[in-house]
Amino acid sequence: MSFVGSGLIVNTAGLYFDALGQDLGISRTAAAFPVSVRLIVSALAMLLFGRVFSRLNLRVALSVCVIVCTTAFLACAWFDSAWQFDAAFAVMGASYVVPVTLAPPVLLSMWFPTRFGTVMGIAGCLSGLGGAVFNPLVSHMITAYGWRTAYAATGVTVLLLLLPFAATVMERPSPRNAPDVQKSQTNIPDASLSDSQKKYRRHLAFGLLLLSMVLLQIASGINQHVPAHELAVGLTLGQASMVVSARMIGSAVGKSTLGLLLDGRRPSLVMGLYSVIGWIGWIGIWLATSASIAMGASLCAGVGQAILLTALPWTIRQVAGEGDYARPLSVITATGQATVAIATTVHGLMFDATGSYSLSLAGNVAWYLVASAALIAALHLCRSGHVEQ
Repeated sequence: MSFVGSGLIVNTAGLYFDALGQDLGISRTAAAFPVSVRLIVSALAMLLFGRVFSRLNLRVALSVCVIVCTTAFLACAWFDSAWQFDAAFAVMGASYVVPVTLAPPVLLSMWFPTRFGTVMGIAGCLSGLGGAVFNPLVSHMITAYGWRTAYAATGVTVLLLLLPFAATVMERPSPRNAPDVQKSQTNIPDASLSDSQKKYRRHLAFGLLLLSMVLLQIASGINQHVPAHELAVGLTLGQASMVVSARMIGSAVGKSTLGLLLDGRRPSLVMGLYSVIGWIGWIGIWLATSASIAMGASLCAGVGQAILLTALPWTIRQVAGEGDYARPLSVITATGQATVAIATTVHGLMFDATGSYSLSLAGNVAWYLVASAALIAALHLCRSGHVEQ
């Protein structure tokens, strides 16, 4: 689910922007708008599925979602108007939430409560590798055979690779039967804090997590535009796809190593280190005009992307505890999805207004640091308000 879901369904949309704009005669904003529609719908769907996730028949839900998502991709191959893509991407947004966004972290949290960071990192690594594999393939298909063929091939690939897994996936265990649940540590509320102090700390921590999610997703909203940015500074589509692949490789490395370190080292220092690496990467993407420098910067930005994709879900679980993790995860993630939906469109509007992505990328440099600081502060509140037993 992580390899194909994030790597193919989520991370290749930006490769179509130029081809759609030229073939259909639409603006960059119109070409990117379906991605925003998909994200807004997925945010709403996430709020619903987060509340009922524990009551879903997992195999049926995953299978239906995969089939619906496949149908939407196949339909895109026949479209000739922008509104049709908006409708299809809305369907995708509702259908990929369960298999791609909710199921992996929630199921891993149930199975591996004491090694959650490590297994989340492994899952994240697979999603990054998926992006590194599928971006060049989709780019080549668009260039050689056209965007219609690429959409059709994507739909067939999603069906062939995901449906067998969805139909046979092992049902989630109850927490008491999870493989390492007996080894899990329990966060016991600090007796020195009053109930009102504990409630205040918890609310403040969730507020900081929401702030971090919003700012990181504003920065993440530029990801779909990175291929277009590289084309604008003089790179070819093939080079631009390699820049995206470099970010995916960096993301795979970042998520796998960060998850492992979160379980075994001081989390705040680890998060700080990865934040600096990501910050350097975004500065490089902003300023780079050569393919080699852009790929190196994109690699660093990908490593730093682990803050959003591994550290944030991990910290949400630290604050929420081992209870109904799906609910707070769905609320915070839905907020992030809505944010990145708006941000993706705003970045396109800024390009249409200024002719470049420089202003958006400059903003990313600032948002990234503030978001990382908020995340570390939320973790500090969680840790200072509890004692481990």
